[in-house]
Amino acid sequence: MFLFFFFLNHLITWGFENANGAYPNPNFKANEIVKIQLSAMKQNDPSNHGIEITFRFASPKNKIQTGPLSRFISLLKNTTYKHLLNHKDSTFLDLQKNGSQAIQDVIITTSKGLIKGFRFFLSLQKVEKFKNCWMTDAVIPFNVLDT
Repeated sequence: MFLFFFFLNHLITWGFENANGAYPNPNFKANEIVKIQLSAMKQNDPSNHGIEITFRFASPKNKIQTGPLSRFISLLKNTTYKHLLNHKDSTFLDLQKNGSQAIQDVIITTSKGLIKGFRFFLSLQKVEKFKNCWMTDAVIPFNVLDT
C-alpha cells in the first residue's frame, strides 16, 4: 500500500514537473495551479515557453491587467518577478482558502541562490470557459526574514 502512494505521489509530482501539456481544469486544486506555474517558470527557455504556460493559468481578470502574452513576458522579466524564472527550488507554505478565494505563499531559491517570497492570489472562476477552475489573479513578492 505504501509503495502505491509513493508511486502515485511521484507520478503527480512528475506531472507538475512536466507542465507542458497542462491547461486550466476544474480537477486541479489551487495549490496545484501554483505548482504547475512554478514548474513552468523553473523550466523557462529562450522561447519563453514556461512563461506562456504560466500565462495559461492567469485568470481572465489578471490577463486584462498583464496581457497580452508579450506584455506578460516583459512583466516576468522585470526586476520584481525575474527571480521566478529558472529558480532552483520552491517551498510551499500552508494554503489559505476561503470559499472561492485562496492564497498560496511560496518561498523560492533563485538561480543565484537568493531566498525570495511570493504570494499567489487565486480564485475559482465563474465564467463558462473556465468554470470551476482555480486561476491566479495576482502574484505579490514578500520579504523573507533570515533566521
